[in-house]
Amino acid sequence: MKQQLGVLLQFATLVFLPVLVVWEVTLRFPLIVMPAALLGSYLIFNLGAKLRES
Repeated sequence: MKQQLGVLLQFATLVFLPVLVVWEVTLRFPLIVMPAALLGSYLIFNLGAKLRES
């Protein structure tokens, strides 16, 4: 079960980042949104990796 949750978290992160880039280009988010989203994605991706290894 933990492995499946880890895969889901990693997949969601890899889907979210390109979608965020498209939204940023079309809607012009404030500058802080991209670094914050990248940091959050990094943390979620690493959590998913740790769950997959356990």
